[in-house]
Amino acid sequence: MRTITMRTITRSLTALVLAALAAALIPSAAHADANANRGAAWLVRHSPVSGDGAAADTLLALRATGRLTAGEARRRVTALRRGAPRYATTAGATAKVILGLAAGGVGNPRCVNRLDLLRRLQGYGRRGRYGTTIFDHTLGMLAMSALRAGPPASTVRTLLAARGSGGWNFNMTARGGRRDDVTSTAMAILAARAAGVSARNRTLRAGLAWLRSQRAPTGGFAEGRRDRTEANPTALAIQAQRAMGIRDGRAIRALRTLQQGDGSFRFTRTESGSRLLATIDAVTALSGKRLPVVQVRRRPGGCR
Repeated sequence: MRTITMRTITRSLTALVLAALAAALIPSAAHADANANRGAAWLVRHSPVSGDGAAADTLLALRATGRLTAGEARRRVTALRRGAPRYATTAGATAKVILGLAAGGVGNPRCVNRLDLLRRLQGYGRRGRYGTTIFDHTLGMLAMSALRAGPPASTVRTLLAARGSGGWNFNMTARGGRRDDVTSTAMAILAARAAGVSARNRTLRAGLAWLRSQRAPTGGFAEGRRDRTEANPTALAIQAQRAMGIRDGRAIRALRTLQQGDGSFRFTRTESGSRLLATIDAVTALSGKRLPVVQVRRRPGGCR
């Protein structure tokens, strides 16, 4: 029989303490943000199982909160693949499908049967720009980052060069055109950071400073105004700041005030808007994650 010494007891106790501390530091769905969990539960019950952008975004939100079960993932990924050939007809829509499939984790996220979504997305690229809007371009960058397939350096340069007088705008024009807005600026920051641009980059820091200057007195953000909190711009602003290493407690608290008793989120305190879209964005932001949510371990092969 082995003799138990004081040194053995001390080592055992130390190991137990370290194990307990490690367990306390590991995030899990059970200990995730309660508001995000309630919102995710609402999405499971009310989000249509379909093949469009909202379906792809729902997969991202459920994955972010850890509420995407294997059965739910198969059900939603199957429907998304079924609808993808009809839906993925722009750079942004194609990118959304890729992001949703990557979050679903069922099969090759670049493939819908023999349709290669990555090649389709790359086919929308022209002189470093994907599609026609900030959303086409940034979603394309996020999708390529999720697949570990880029984006190319020219795409990153095009995005950084498109910053206007403060942040970014819908048309990706550095001069003239539409006014800079919170949502476009947040998406630009998220896409650039996912592509590996440093949080110390001067263009990103200037865009972030502009974004934070748009805060409403309520603590959140809105599109083109500063007198109220809107769910979608606030959720994206939270994610963009997180990508830059900042936790915006004021915006998080403001976003939580838009949650309803059933777990869904309103667009504003006085306007319901699309509860589905508001809840998707709010859940992703409150989960502590940021787009693209999931990045595959290695670049997937082509489609056969």
